[in-house]
Amino acid sequence: MAQTKTMRTAVTTQWKRLEVQTTTIPEPGPGQVRIRTSLAGICGSDIHIFEGHHPTAVAPVVQGHEFVGVVDGIGPDEVGAVVGQRVVVEPLISCGVCEACRRGHVHVCRKLNLLGIHVNGAFAEYFLAPARKVIAVPEGLSDRLAVLTEPFAVGVHVCSRAGLAPGMRALVVGAGPIGLIVAMVAQSAGAQVTLAEISPSRIAQAASFGFATIDSGADALKQAMTLTDGDGYDVVFEVSGAAAGLGLAIEAARVRGIIVQVGFFSKPPQADLLKLILKELSLVGSRVYANEDFRRTVRLLARMAGEGRFDLERLISEQVGLAGIADAIGRIMAGEVTGKVIVDPSVK
Repeated sequence: MAQTKTMRTAVTTQWKRLEVQTTTIPEPGPGQVRIRTSLAGICGSDIHIFEGHHPTAVAPVVQGHEFVGVVDGIGPDEVGAVVGQRVVVEPLISCGVCEACRRGHVHVCRKLNLLGIHVNGAFAEYFLAPARKVIAVPEGLSDRLAVLTEPFAVGVHVCSRAGLAPGMRALVVGAGPIGLIVAMVAQSAGAQVTLAEISPSRIAQAASFGFATIDSGADALKQAMTLTDGDGYDVVFEVSGAAAGLGLAIEAARVRGIIVQVGFFSKPPQADLLKLILKELSLVGSRVYANEDFRRTVRLLARMAGEGRFDLERLISEQVGLAGIADAIGRIMAGEVTGKVIVDPSVK
C-alpha cells in the first residue's frame, strides 16, 4: 500500500493549460487496482487532447495512456493482480454491448474510451486501472522499454491488419515514433522495410536504425519504385496522416497490394481512388490494438531487447517530470523533438 495519503498529478485543467496539483491518492474499488506510475509516455494523442482537438475528451483530465508501473493496491475481492508486481495496462475501455463488442472486436467499440483520455491516467504518481487489463512485465524488460508497450502494440496490430509475412516488401510513409515502431515490428516479422519521410532529422534517425530511406520531398515515387525494380510494395503503411502520404501509398503499392491507413488526417484527403480500382488495391484501416496484441507486444519487446537488433532506447529522446509535460508538448509540436518523451512522476 502507498505510504503517503497525497500524490502529485499533472492535470489538463483546460485546453492548452496544465497544472501540477496535489490530491488524495485514490482507493481501488471492485475490479480495480492502484498503479504507482514508474514511467509514462507522451503520445501524439496527448498533444491533440492538450490542444483541445480530441473529439470526445473533456477537461479537466489527467492524461497519460502509455505507461509502466507497479501494482500498489488491489480492490475488494480482486485476485488477479499482485501487489508489488511490475505491470503495463491495456488502456481501452469498451462498452461490452455494442455490435462490435458482441462480435469480439472491443477495440473498435462504438463508445470506446481510454485511460488518460476519458478517465484519469498515468500523468500522476498513482492512478486506478481495471484489474483485468493488467499485464505483468517480464523481469528482463526494463521500465524504459516496457513504457513503449502501448505504441508498439499499435505496430503489432497494424502489421496483423496487413497480413504481413516474411519476405514481403513494406513501405512505411512517415518516420515519426509510430512509423519507426511499425517499421521495427514489420522487420521483426521478416519484411523488407523502407521508410519515406520529409523531415531530414527523421530521415537520419531512420537510417541510423539501418532502414532504407526515401526523401518524400524529392521525387519520392521514383525512389520508391527504383528500390523495388519498378514492381512496387506488397504493403504500404501510411502513417503520416498527410494527403501526399496517401497519394504516395497508392502510387507505390504493387498491383493487388495492401495499403494500411494508420495516420489520422486533419481534414478529409483528396486521393486518386481510380488507381485503387485499376490496381485492385486493398485499403485497410487500423485502429489501436486488441488485448491479445498488447500481450503479444510485451513478449515481442522482451525478445527484441534480448536480440539487440535495434537499440530501442534510442526511440526515447528525453525524460521529464510532471512539471515538464507542457513544455515538452510545445517542443514536440515545434519539431524540436524527434523521439518519444518519457515522464517520470518521481522527478520534482
